This record gives sequence, C-alpha cells and structure tokens, in this order.
Amino acid sequence: MPAATHSDQTPRGGVLLLEHCAAIDRLEAARPHAYARLEDELGGRLARLLLGALTGDHRLSVRDLLG
Repeated sequence: MPAATHSDQTPRGGVLLLEHCAAIDRLEAARPHAYARLEDELGGRLARLLLGALTGDHRLSVRDLLG
C-alpha cells in the first residue's frame, strides 16, 4: 500500500483536529482543578496532605543510600 502523499490529504483533517483540540480546551475549562475536587470530597486539610504526598520530592538522597 503506497504511503499517502501531501496531495492525497484533504483540509478536512486539519479542521477536525482543530475542532477536537477546541473541545478538549472547553472540557478542561469547565472542570475544576484537582485540588478543588479533592477539597470538596475530603476537606482542605486532607486534600493538601494528599497532594503534597503525590507531588513531593521523592528522590533518594545520598544519606538514604548510605544508611
């Protein structure tokens, strides 16, 4: 099967891609941030603790390796 060349492509593909990107942007704008959703479900204190644990620096230090 020969590869599609530039002349075989229609502008419709680009239009659909832009429409899909715009739809994703609209969904993201309408959805609250993760912290706000967690705060609603768990409360502010637990949401901060959970996000801190998830986003914290979990690299091992030299001190941890040498024990």
